[in-house]
Amino acid sequence: MRLAILCSGQAGQQRAMLDGLLDAPECAPVWQAASAVLGQDVAQWWCGLGAEEIFLNANAQFAIACYQLATWQRIAPLIPPPVVVAGYSLGELIAYHIAGALEVAETLRLVRIRAQLMDAALPPNAAGACMALWRGRVSPATLVRREQVQAECGLSVAIRRRENEEVLAGTPAAIARFVAELKALNPNLIPLPVSVPSHSHHLAAAAAAFRQVLSQSAITAPQLAVLSGVDASPVRSREQAINALSRQMDNTISWDGCMQTLAESGIDKAVELGPGNDLARLLEAEHPQIAARAVSDFRNYHALADWMSR
Repeated sequence: MRLAILCSGQAGQQRAMLDGLLDAPECAPVWQAASAVLGQDVAQWWCGLGAEEIFLNANAQFAIACYQLATWQRIAPLIPPPVVVAGYSLGELIAYHIAGALEVAETLRLVRIRAQLMDAALPPNAAGACMALWRGRVSPATLVRREQVQAECGLSVAIRRRENEEVLAGTPAAIARFVAELKALNPNLIPLPVSVPSHSHHLAAAAAAFRQVLSQSAITAPQLAVLSGVDASPVRSREQAINALSRQMDNTISWDGCMQTLAESGIDKAVELGPGNDLARLLEAEHPQIAARAVSDFRNYHALADWMSR
């Protein structure tokens, strides 16, 4: 068997996301590290967040990172070692922990700094969705209209997910206008609850600052291939990792390319850490020869291990 691990980004967080993991004894190293990075007990921090606060960029990214690191802590002893790791948006940073290039505490420290730099790049008083998902087949005339409005609004393609499916990024006002003008032509167009225009030129300053942070960090060469989100190439050195993780902040993510590279690598199974199963569904839909599942698809971790052994 050749296994890939998929690390997700901001999709799928929910109120109870960490609740089932906070009391798991095997996850204690993650919670100790998270509490040290936060400067307070992570369980108290999580339980103290309001319904809207969990979706704020810094909180959401830290919680998603905690979820994935804790999930990996639980499943790693139960499954075969992976041969490649691919991360979507924030997940690309988490992937370097899976690949042995970052310790838990350093991963969480970098996640927190990355989110802070992203928030600092926002214009004053900006509020509202900064990203939108375009998907589904539409007429050629609608595509022409989309290109026109996209250019007028100054939107960037943030993530290429698959054919006819992209995430766009821009200012809240630009996203609102784009959705208002094109929603009737494409009902599958939806604004995303993301408050930062990730993977676009708006984050150029944040990307440059994060490159400096990474160059002074404890990141090492990964022990197995990690796919670069920007060009889907395997990363194998510390220098490549620093370049990939900084570039992905203000450049388009080629998730479609990452899925193609995974298929060409000869993997036959993939496991998404979650939360949610978006990446697993995408991969299996595009490359049905790969059996892809999310951890959350199974009733417990032992059921996941049983599936892996088939």
